[in-house]
Amino acid sequence: MSPTNSNRLFSRLQSYITLSINPNQFNDNREEIILRRKNERNYASAICSMFAIATLVVSLFDYRWFWLNGGLCNLKYIGLNMFFSMGTLYVIQTPVPWDSSAPMNDIYQFTPNNYMELIGCIDRRSFIILRLIITFICFAIISSTIGFLLDALGPMKYSLKFMRRHAFWYILSVFLCVIVIGLCFYVSELIYDIQDKTRLKIGKKIEVQFDIAYYLLVISNVLLLFAIAFALLRKYPTHDEEDFERLIDNSSTREQSLFIERSLPASISITPNNNEPPPDYYSDEDFLVL
Repeated sequence: MSPTNSNRLFSRLQSYITLSINPNQFNDNREEIILRRKNERNYASAICSMFAIATLVVSLFDYRWFWLNGGLCNLKYIGLNMFFSMGTLYVIQTPVPWDSSAPMNDIYQFTPNNYMELIGCIDRRSFIILRLIITFICFAIISSTIGFLLDALGPMKYSLKFMRRHAFWYILSVFLCVIVIGLCFYVSELIYDIQDKTRLKIGKKIEVQFDIAYYLLVISNVLLLFAIAFALLRKYPTHDEEDFERLIDNSSTREQSLFIERSLPASISITPNNNEPPPDYYSDEDFLVL
């Protein structure tokens, strides 16, 4: 066996003995990963996003979005839960109550199910926008849930860590909620115009106001802003600092393995020692003298 192969075999045997004596080395690395992931978690931001998600879900299923008074609408409240189903939207024409010579009014009638009917409450434009509001709120719930999972689990992958530290999903949720708030103002104006055209008496006051579900949406938006603040204001180690900590951990692990190798019993070397002096040389004259 050549000296090179002997050295390689000896180093493999030595590393195998070291790993067999130190079986907790793999567990130490696993605990190190768990500790790093725990340090990356942001519980304050996760708690704010959790309450924001719950508030968004409650507002989505609440029926008190708009409060109506003084118009032809047969309901006091209009909510988004009335527009989950496809339903049927059709137009009926009715005369103006206080002016028989005026042209006929187009009254939209929407039946989401067999137990509910909206008469003179919405038109085609407001119907489409209300469906769009439902879609945006669902997207906001999904994006907030993704942000919550990233804050609660603390993954170490670079792309996920970048999105978590910069609150990407929370910012997207706030952007969607702001769009929903703007669409709610626009829908309230459309509903007010419908009620104004179909008022029962001249001079009767028409009222269209936001109700509890709308304010729940605003509260969830504020909670998401707090989640963004907790995510952006938290101090994280830089990339260079993370590399330095990883280098220190690797060096400490290597020193621990070298310490275990030194504590092993002395083994017999199977390679020739090049520093050993050669045997004494005896000439023929020495033998003759003897």
